Amino acid sequence: MSPRSDKPRQRRVALLIESSRAYAREVIRGIAHHNRKHQNWLLEFTPRGLEDPPPAWLKSWHGDGILARVNDRRMASALRRKGLPVVDLRRLIAVQGIPWVGPDDADACRLVWEHFRDRGFTRFAFVGEPAGVHRAMDARADHFGEVVGRSGASYFEIRLDVPAAGDRWDKQCRQLRRWLGKLPLPIAVMACNDDMGLRVLDACRRASLRVPDEVAVAGVGNDECLCDLSLPQLTSVHLNPQRIGYEAAALLDRMMDGEPLEQQEYLIAPQGIVSRMSTDVVATEDPLVAEAIGFIRSHACDGIDVGAVCRHVCRSRGALEPRFKQILGRTVHNEIQRVRLSRVRDLLATTDMPIKQIARETGFRYAEYLMRVFRQTTGTTLKDYRVEYRLRSGKGG
Repeated sequence: MSPRSDKPRQRRVALLIESSRAYAREVIRGIAHHNRKHQNWLLEFTPRGLEDPPPAWLKSWHGDGILARVNDRRMASALRRKGLPVVDLRRLIAVQGIPWVGPDDADACRLVWEHFRDRGFTRFAFVGEPAGVHRAMDARADHFGEVVGRSGASYFEIRLDVPAAGDRWDKQCRQLRRWLGKLPLPIAVMACNDDMGLRVLDACRRASLRVPDEVAVAGVGNDECLCDLSLPQLTSVHLNPQRIGYEAAALLDRMMDGEPLEQQEYLIAPQGIVSRMSTDVVATEDPLVAEAIGFIRSHACDGIDVGAVCRHVCRSRGALEPRFKQILGRTVHNEIQRVRLSRVRDLLATTDMPIKQIARETGFRYAEYLMRVFRQTTGTTLKDYRVEYRLRSGKGG
């Protein structure tokens, strides 16, 4: 009799995920991370495009589970006929019994709004696909409109037409150009994704609108190829696709174990917003305040104080402070602290730098003072923030 093996049976899992776009490739990286950690899957994967039909081999394939980007009803029907546990990573259409794992669009919209708000914008706009075409794009439009509405700021929205034939890019850019020409300036525009962000930037060039001085633009997805292709480079939300892939794989593992679904949708927080030249501006017509803000953003981590800012702009605190607060809604000191703490969060998230060194790098004289300010501002400790970020981004295992 051969000795009994305690090693669990390896499961056969199919990946029906396109390899043609950066987001999907990063999702696959997250799935690969899960598989390396647990080593219990035999993966079936062939390169495919997003709009490709179900592969011919799927009909006769015998496996245990499927991870897919469900792009149409034909794919949804093919997956349901298999009768296997399936996790969707697209959310284009709702399929009963197939859960979805993807980005938290409400959080992504909040990040964009805060990014624009911190640059002094009071007018906001959203550019998206026609309503009903894509559930995630509709959600982003709704969430961005809601967060702007709660602030009481001016809001504009356009859902671009889908031309029946011809050059879609050119026709949508012409539509955008006409719409942008009617908006009050300066204005901050959120595009539903990076593809749309490129169209907005192209339309701005055609309309001779200066980016970012008159129109600041942010996309969603942080496709580095697209963001670097645009002129100027496009600011975008990093949706944390590797974590999405990892969590989708973990969910499929639980489903193959027979665990019941707790919910239909599983939301993963974005990793953050990646700021580039398309939003590198301070939206104010007050040159004194603009100069002060520029000085703060360049030197806050050098240990400057309010007096240094006043000396730089050659004004007394009594002359600068009221104008500064009226435009940004916060004091000069608050802005210095905000820029420093933003850098603190970056260092916590991307390095293993000790707290004392982070304090020195960000202009805080004492680590104890940094710890107190950080907790008062964020409601969490420096250590807990670092641990939580690593968990959310997938860097903690």
